[in-house]
Amino acid sequence: MKTGRISFYKITWIPGLLIVSALSGCGLFGSKNTAMSSDQQMAAFIAHEHKTRAADQSLQASADDGKAKAGIYTSLGTAYLQDGHPRQAIRELQMANQADDSYADAYNVMGLAYEQLGQKTLARQAFEQALSLDAKNPEYRNNYGAFLVNTGDYQQAIVQLKQATADPLYSTPQFAWTNLAQAYAGLKDPVAARNALNRALYLLPNYPPALQILAEMDFKEGNVQAAYGHLQVVLAQEPDNASALLLAGQIAAQQGRPEQAAALWQRCVNAAPYSDAGKKAQQLLLQHG
Repeated sequence: MKTGRISFYKITWIPGLLIVSALSGCGLFGSKNTAMSSDQQMAAFIAHEHKTRAADQSLQASADDGKAKAGIYTSLGTAYLQDGHPRQAIRELQMANQADDSYADAYNVMGLAYEQLGQKTLARQAFEQALSLDAKNPEYRNNYGAFLVNTGDYQQAIVQLKQATADPLYSTPQFAWTNLAQAYAGLKDPVAARNALNRALYLLPNYPPALQILAEMDFKEGNVQAAYGHLQVVLAQEPDNASALLLAGQIAAQQGRPEQAAALWQRCVNAAPYSDAGKKAQQLLLQHG
């Protein structure tokens, strides 16, 4: 990751698959329940961007400075994507492309936005364009690798993710190690998957995404006590993690604790009623009611 870039992870959970991606450019702005005006978005960008970069853009960039404009549009696009509005994000990122079509960050975030919309071909093109402009960027490698895991292209995902993990300047390598574990799991190589998860947890102990995957693996292998222990650590940090609540409830039910299972499933529904985990929890509540 280049100096001055701030990243936050995005976790995507589908049955048996958890993807950790990095959103570059700006901080977390607002919540999904709050619509932000353009002025508020700009204020948030200035407040959260690296001080040196912000000062440089605000004091030195001229109105016709394409790269500076592309940076601002990309930051706004990132904010929209983090706020749950991928279509608006793409509009901002297209403005970034118009201002400077060599601004790699814009293509990286655009790939994430298209992926969120299920536009796989456009997402792939955007990720590849980002890497063609900045081939050494480990964030781009991780995000592209995560996308490839999501599409089932595990071998190519491993190529990308290994390059990300090998970069000594990558500030969040636990992202790539966790995604690499999912790629190995997809290839039915649990030993390599666990080794990757152990590396992620060595770099960041009690890292929730890695522990959650480890819990899934333990559960499938019949080691429910270890799985439940991992989930307790996850839920201590993320009490509204719907997928962790769903699995914890399944384990409680399997261990003969129906009331605790029902309570966990109800928490899952309350946390994310329209998610895959939330819908599954509703079905289980009906079945065990």
